[in-house]
Amino acid sequence: MKSWKFKIFAPLIFILILGVAQYILWNYPVSTGKRVGNLTKISKKGKIIPTWEGTIDEGSGDKLTSYFSVRSDVVGNELFNYEGKQVIVYYEQYLMGWPWETNYNVVGWKPKDTSAPTQSSEVSPALKILSKTLFCSLLGSLILDEELYTKVKEHIKEKNFYLYKQFDQCNN
Repeated sequence: MKSWKFKIFAPLIFILILGVAQYILWNYPVSTGKRVGNLTKISKKGKIIPTWEGTIDEGSGDKLTSYFSVRSDVVGNELFNYEGKQVIVYYEQYLMGWPWETNYNVVGWKPKDTSAPTQSSEVSPALKILSKTLFCSLLGSLILDEELYTKVKEHIKEKNFYLYKQFDQCNN
């Protein structure tokens, strides 16, 4: 005969395990990313638990159509007003979506700039400083091995001349 402690704690432990599994499957993002394409549809669905559901056409054909959900009303309304135009959406992917939504949840977006981006408009000053600091730190760690430093410098000169010009800026 099972003790009264087992009868009480076994169901509680089972419920706890189910709760952790539910959190991992439905609330823990396994990846983040962005998709670029034409926002072909966005609509608010559901009476009890409403969500925004949409599709992005990344090219031609069904294989390049992405389905997504939006939990935020602010983001959903903004996308609704931008339907039919080129957008970049930033998403979090979950192992499983809730039954009323996809496993791709859009957390932000911006219009796709059709003009050629310039470096100053695309990269913030803080990111430029951070990138320079990281690059210069990498070079500083290589300087102890002169042969490796020279090989890396020549490889970068051959493959990416813009990055090669950054070598001089690290010494300033």
